[in-house]
Amino acid sequence: MTLITLLVVALVVALALVYRRVWRPPAGVRMPGDGLSVGELMAPLASLAVILLVFVLVQTYASWAAAGTAETDEATATLLLFREADLVADARVCSRLRKQVVCYASSVIHQDWPAMGDRRVSSVPTYWAALIRDAGVRLVRARGGSAAGENLVRHDGERATARQHRLGEARQTVPTALSGLMLGAVAVVLAVIGTLPKADVAGRVHLAIVVAAAVVFAATLILIRGLDQPYSGPLHRNPTETQFVRDQIAAVVRGPLPCDDAGMPTRVRGFRATTAPLG
Repeated sequence: MTLITLLVVALVVALALVYRRVWRPPAGVRMPGDGLSVGELMAPLASLAVILLVFVLVQTYASWAAAGTAETDEATATLLLFREADLVADARVCSRLRKQVVCYASSVIHQDWPAMGDRRVSSVPTYWAALIRDAGVRLVRARGGSAAGENLVRHDGERATARQHRLGEARQTVPTALSGLMLGAVAVVLAVIGTLPKADVAGRVHLAIVVAAAVVFAATLILIRGLDQPYSGPLHRNPTETQFVRDQIAAVVRGPLPCDDAGMPTRVRGFRATTAPLG
């Protein structure tokens, strides 16, 4: 899409400038005031193009910022899960839970994050999340109940909610039709600016205005495209908060983890990581 945007904008500007320099209508054909009247006719379309770009830019930036907030919330909930496991009375259950939380964080970084770049979701974090929740539920259902189990289930709910928000921001915000409309509006505005200036506008001034407008419009379209892909592209977000939490909790875990560095289970035969489209 970025390449197409650049090609369309560059082609329209080039054709408009060539038309302006090569074909000059006779003086009697061009009526006085044509430039002004054309400008008046183009004002609604130019305003629509600018308003549309600004509106979509604000929306995509909000989505891009929300992706960072969702990751922070998920990382915080993951850290709370790890700390809550310290309150589990059974030492074996406590150790197992702590290791599973570390594996969950690793799988978010190395499995979920690359998948989100393709607008997909990985099954590996879901696997570890199911084990953690199951452990919390068993603690709650045990004889006498467990305050730690209740807190584990609560924090796991916070983690799951934050993950859903994070995955939601990986979905496309700007529909293809809207992208086409913005590109078409920009192309028409640039074509008119390039071909129908007033007669008394100097050539160099006209060239500078057309090129400046083309640069601003193209940069805005490309920026919108980048913000609409918070997990891929030049403006992609990195899992910095999750990585920080993962490093912090992994440093205090003793014994081997039930997963490798990428969060893949190492003690489950036949386990296969899969991805599914986010829709």
